[in-house]
Amino acid sequence: MDKRWRPAQRDGSKPFKKGVRGRPRPSGPVSPSTAAEDLAEYVLTTLARGPENLKIDRESPHPAHHRILVTCDPQVTGRLIGKGGKTITALRELVGVAAERRGKRIDIEVSSQQ
Repeated sequence: MDKRWRPAQRDGSKPFKKGVRGRPRPSGPVSPSTAAEDLAEYVLTTLARGPENLKIDRESPHPAHHRILVTCDPQVTGRLIGKGGKTITALRELVGVAAERRGKRIDIEVSSQQ
């Protein structure tokens, strides 16, 4: 066999091309959809084990930039942040990807009540 086979070519797909980037960002008017914000609220209330344990406020300093402020008890704060901040980091990434598809940016801030 004088032809070298790569894993990407074994199944009949095209070989990997260097320098190819992902989808370009959408340009134009921002969609009024709040799907990413609703996703964040759903996951936060599920992690907190009920909406009565949270106070969620939405701010919009810019049409394409939204901020979700979460205030809760210290015990619930630990559940939302997770060990080493892994839970809140994963949630921020998930919501960020969902928002980026709509041309938005969403920040999530968690604070505890004293």
